[in-house]
Amino acid sequence: MNPINQAILESLRSSEKTAGELKDIFNCSYSVLDKALQDLLDAQEIEAGWSNDDCSAKIYRLKRQQQSSIKT
Repeated sequence: MNPINQAILESLRSSEKTAGELKDIFNCSYSVLDKALQDLLDAQEIEAGWSNDDCSAKIYRLKRQQQSSIKT
């Protein structure tokens, strides 16, 4: 797994994040981030959803089984 994918997984362990938040954390282009997120989605490491606030945004989080295995 490449370093940015590993870093994204590590970042999502603490909380779900939008693509913009991840872009700011890693200071990379959207094209690099989009490829990394798609790779992680294809590998079923993460899942995408929508925020529940007034300004809906796509959010990324670890898959549920990933979250539970981290806590044990």
